[in-house]
Amino acid sequence: MSKGRVLILEDDVVLAEQIALVLRNFSYEVLITSNSDVFFEELRLFNPDVILLDVFLVGSKLNGIEVLKHLKTNLDLNYKVIVISGEVSAAQVREIRRMGAYHFIEKGSSFNTNQLLLHIDNAITLKRQEEEHIGLQIDFINLKKQFTRSFPFIGESPAIRQVRDQIHKLAELEEDIFIIGDTGTGKEVAANYYYISSARFGRPFYTVNCSALTDAHIESELFGHSANYHPSERSKTGFFEECNEGVLFLDEVASLSSLSQSKILRAIETKEIQVVGGPIKKVNTRLIFASNANMHTLRNPDLFRQELLYRIEGNMVELPPLRERGDDILLLMSYFFTCFTNKYNINDQLDLSTLREPLLSYSWPGNIRELRNFCKFVMLNEKHITNSTIIKHLNMKLASKASQWDMDSSRYMNNPNLKDSLADFERDFLVHHLQKNGWLVSKTARTIGIERTTLYKKIKQFGIELMVSE
Repeated sequence: MSKGRVLILEDDVVLAEQIALVLRNFSYEVLITSNSDVFFEELRLFNPDVILLDVFLVGSKLNGIEVLKHLKTNLDLNYKVIVISGEVSAAQVREIRRMGAYHFIEKGSSFNTNQLLLHIDNAITLKRQEEEHIGLQIDFINLKKQFTRSFPFIGESPAIRQVRDQIHKLAELEEDIFIIGDTGTGKEVAANYYYISSARFGRPFYTVNCSALTDAHIESELFGHSANYHPSERSKTGFFEECNEGVLFLDEVASLSSLSQSKILRAIETKEIQVVGGPIKKVNTRLIFASNANMHTLRNPDLFRQELLYRIEGNMVELPPLRERGDDILLLMSYFFTCFTNKYNINDQLDLSTLREPLLSYSWPGNIRELRNFCKFVMLNEKHITNSTIIKHLNMKLASKASQWDMDSSRYMNNPNLKDSLADFERDFLVHHLQKNGWLVSKTARTIGIERTTLYKKIKQFGIELMVSE
């Protein structure tokens, strides 16, 4: 098996053959050239790892220093050049090193083939390490491009530009971040933008939907547990430890209990986690928090632990609702139609710029998520997408919303007794949010901003039957 390729440019043919014989005995592939013209003809075809280069090339168009200069300025391959020459000046040696030669060896009585073999071997090792590093850099760049395509942060409005700048700065400064915004405004996209902008990109990155975790399992999921804690189970590594040196995204963090939030605060401040039934461990985990609660709601101590809010509120980033982003709605719609066109193979004929006013006349309460689903619905129900078909479906949407509001509100409006009407609305409101929160009383109480005991009283008052008990 070849240890590497060596190309020799040397006008002393006898010396070149002697060096080649030694190198071949040590399993190197060797090619000898004696002038610059032949050298450049063979260079690309032979593709050497190391070039052995003489300075004084008698009968050659270029001398060795000129060949080295050409290699440095005109060729992009990673050749390692070892210059072997006799009488050269100190200025020439400095020039040789400045142009990136790996090593300089003098001919004559001090010339040692073992030293030459060592330098060649080291040069090839360095070349391969550099190429591996370049390969990793290319893989890293491709991964970042793929990640950006999967989670594009689309928008050029002043509000969204400011948000991107904030997130990028916090990511560069290695700061935890709290992203707030209405449902559907793109908190996951913003979290991924933070990760892409961070020096931690390429390291572990996990998303945890906190609203899906119960108090009984939250510590185990976040901090892990030992086998001693659950004898019937194996030990578990928590997300904090999984994301050590990486980034952990805690979505809907306001749905966690006050106790769980306090333990997260401790992990932030001490950079330590307490494994359930196990040891304390040091972690270096960067955190992204997200919530669809606004600042007014988060300042409610019954919903969110204020010490945690004080710790992170300086790094708060608020995503604007779609209705406040102006022409971004056109960019987003164009992106969604392009995505769905590729998926459903439907041709579109659009001039979205003329749709700005009608699109912004609707408030889009579901924000970007609602816009995406609207675009998908249009694509699925129309063979050809034109401005008129979009307006048609937008008008249908507006009419449907108005009709739904009339139906929902009629039972309250038609009740002549204010007290009874308010009671009907309050009961429906509580049932809606209990269903949304899996019939968990504590979680629902935190979400709607009342005490747990108060909610129990109202459940009893209105005769609401809990489908799932806590």
